[in-house]
Parts: sequence; structure tokens; C-alpha cells
Amino acid sequence: MNIGPLALSSALLALLFGVVAALAAAGFLAKRGYADAGNALYLALGLGLLGARAAYVAGWWPQYVQQPSSMLNIRDGGFDPIAGALGLVVAALLIGWRRPPLRRPLAAGVVVGIAAWAFAGLVAYKLTATTHPGLPALLLSDLDGRDVALEKLRGQPTVINLWATWCGPCRREMPVLAEAQRAMPQIRFVFADQGESAAAVKQFLQVQRLALDNVLIDGNLQLSNHYNARGYPTTLFLDADGRLRDMHIGELSRATLAERLQRIQPPAAPAPR
Repeated sequence: MNIGPLALSSALLALLFGVVAALAAAGFLAKRGYADAGNALYLALGLGLLGARAAYVAGWWPQYVQQPSSMLNIRDGGFDPIAGALGLVVAALLIGWRRPPLRRPLAAGVVVGIAAWAFAGLVAYKLTATTHPGLPALLLSDLDGRDVALEKLRGQPTVINLWATWCGPCRREMPVLAEAQRAMPQIRFVFADQGESAAAVKQFLQVQRLALDNVLIDGNLQLSNHYNARGYPTTLFLDADGRLRDMHIGELSRATLAERLQRIQPPAAPAPR
């Protein structure tokens, strides 16, 4: 979803929906004589988000330790939802224990908020899966002007990065994606420049000293329009059948990239006995 120049991910929209629902429930009870739990909900939410981030960083520590500054860059979307929900509940219990008048409205807000967040997340996931069931029948071109049919990318888990040379976050994440492309030949990485010429992309890659395979030119923004991507970078994660499994808006860190790659990789074959 886009609000002016601001692109919002489905995960963030689901969270905002949950927060609005929680505050609405607390406000409804406040109008009926219960204590106002609005500020307490904000505090519990903040503590839950801190817990979600800390748990995510701990779970992907090997990736974050290679790029320590990325631990503070919450724009990568690295949060553990289960840890966040548990942190929210624990924080609400502690606040309710210290302030008994807030127990009922705070509990109602937390329950309604978590339910609304889970429902919105599920709906967003289902819509993503049904709206974009497979690779579109689009024809792009490589840096030498040769036509490339996207449908031919089926048969291997694929990451398609929608980017542009003028995009700051795109430039920052490019070395992470280039490193993954070299290290993981079992996954196809495609870099689809949006709206620029092959000459501009070639010059950028030369200046940045980036050696990338599968660089494509999408001069008419066909992929952006098909997947409704209005903010860059946007990274698409497709399984071997070409079905969209995940879509990340914004800069990827090593940790968030590793997590999403895990979702499209086929399960490892059992070791021979």
C-alpha cells in the first residue's frame, strides 16, 4: 500500500490495524466508566516491539554480527512476531499487576489487538498468494539488449530485486545481494532495474565495481506494475514453481535476506545412511 511517497508493507499494515483495534477496544471501555488504558497499551506495545527485535537479532546473530550497525536499522523489518506477542502479554500483565484498575481494559485491548493483527496478517498473506500465483508472461531485456522471458525462470528458487541506480537503499543493499548470489548458486538472483537504460545501469555497475549476474532492464516498469510495487527496493521471493512466497519492501540486511531465503529453499535431502 502507498500513501503518497510512503510505501507500507503488509506486515506493518497488519500491525497498525492491530494497534487501532486495541486502542478502540480500550476507548470503548473507557467511555463506559473503566480506566483509560491507552497509554498503558502504548507502553506494552513498545516493550513488545523491543522484545521482538531482540529475539530476531539473537536468532540471526551470525548475520547481524557481520554488519553490527544493521541491528539498529529496524527498517529491515527484522522482528520475531511470536516473541513480540509474548512480550506484549508479559508487559500488560506487569502493568496490570501494578495498576489494578487497568487490568480489564488493558486485557481487552491486548486480546482484541492481537486477534486483529493476526487476522489482518492472514488476510494479507492469502491476498498475496492468490493475486500473484506465478511469474507473469513478461519480456524484459538484458544489458546487451537480448530479450529475456520471465516465465523461463521457473525451475529454481528465485529472488527478483526491483531497484534503480538513483535509489539510496538499493545501493546500500546491493553488496549484500551480490554476496548472496556468489555464495548460493542454488538460488537464482535477478536484478531488474526499473525505468532506466542499459547504459546507465552498466555505468553504475562499473563505478560501484559490482559483478552481478542476471541483470535485466525493465524500462516500462512492468514488474512494478504487476506486483504493485511503488517503493524501491522491493524484493520478490519466488519458489521453484514461480509462485510468490514473500515480498519485502525496503532495504534488506543479511539477516532478513537469510530469513526470507529460508522460506523458498526446498527442504534438505536426508543424509544417506
